[in-house]
Amino acid sequence: MLIKSNKTVAVAMSGGVDSSVCAIILKKKGYSVIGVSMHLVSEDTSSGSLKTCCSTDDIISAKRVCVKLGIPHFVVNLEQEFKTEVIDRFVMEYLDGKTPNPCIVCNCVMKFDLLIKRTKELGADFLATGHYARITQDTAGRYFLLKSKDLSKDQSYVLYGLSQENLKNIMFPVGNMNKMQTRRIASDAGFTDISGKKDSVEICFVPDKDYAGFIKKQSAVCLKKGFIKNLKGEIIGEHGGIFNYTVGQRKKLGVSSKNPLYVVKISAENNEIFVGGIEDCMSDSLTVKNFNFINPEYKNLLEKIKTSAKIRYSSPDYTCKARVFEDGSVKIKFGEKVKFITPGQSAVLYSGIKVIGGGIIE
Repeated sequence: MLIKSNKTVAVAMSGGVDSSVCAIILKKKGYSVIGVSMHLVSEDTSSGSLKTCCSTDDIISAKRVCVKLGIPHFVVNLEQEFKTEVIDRFVMEYLDGKTPNPCIVCNCVMKFDLLIKRTKELGADFLATGHYARITQDTAGRYFLLKSKDLSKDQSYVLYGLSQENLKNIMFPVGNMNKMQTRRIASDAGFTDISGKKDSVEICFVPDKDYAGFIKKQSAVCLKKGFIKNLKGEIIGEHGGIFNYTVGQRKKLGVSSKNPLYVVKISAENNEIFVGGIEDCMSDSLTVKNFNFINPEYKNLLEKIKTSAKIRYSSPDYTCKARVFEDGSVKIKFGEKVKFITPGQSAVLYSGIKVIGGGIIE
């Protein structure tokens, strides 16, 4: 039975199945629903079969869904903010020898800061997105971010930067579903054109995966040649810019060796790439500065609870112990050595299915 709500929910519409189903679900629940799409880039970045999440076609698709549902649709122009907060930061991190994850910045800054503020101006009480994650609240009023019910689609990793205030104002309507259920809801509601849409898997402003080519276009100072060295400090090759490399990279190193070589370290200060064997890419610890605790009380409980950590979006959960230092940094110690801990990527701590928080790996 439909229960009419006096609350208004703005749904961040990407034109895909997940956000569209959010709008379908919330409207059925009796909320006053409005659709909002972010205009982030000045030109359509979609190419061939590559699927992005913010192209012109996506915005048009989102508008069509809203028209069919009979709800208002707004396009929020955040192009300049996106360039400053996401694209420019992405380029600077690569030039600093790191490997950033711009989707994390986009989620925390663009969606759950700037977009929330804009939707409040439109009269919305909440912002809903199609993320596969869950939010709960305890009897003391504290909010918790949980992994998705469908762990194969869990997106909690990219949401570690959220705060209590954020969680108070957002909804994840598909967090308790699996992808098959989401697609079925879209199909049953008559949206067969989007029910089979592929997931967005590429960085929206680099859909062809040519990060180096993109950085070249964005920066005039990146074409600085330097040396490739082994871990003894011996010069064994030359590189055409450190932005072409990432920790753990094996292919296209430009050096020959009897045994496989991997990028072990990138020194932006000296403009050098260091390579070694797979054993040199193993480590049992990492440090994160400016760690964000979703629930601040965990800062004092961290050493007392069982934790695990992910070191990139696709990594498994590694059992670990974590400790907070006086400067606010967190050191994570793993129970085993893990491969390719990469500066610029994020380490996210979990206690079971609860997200404790995370930060960028130093």
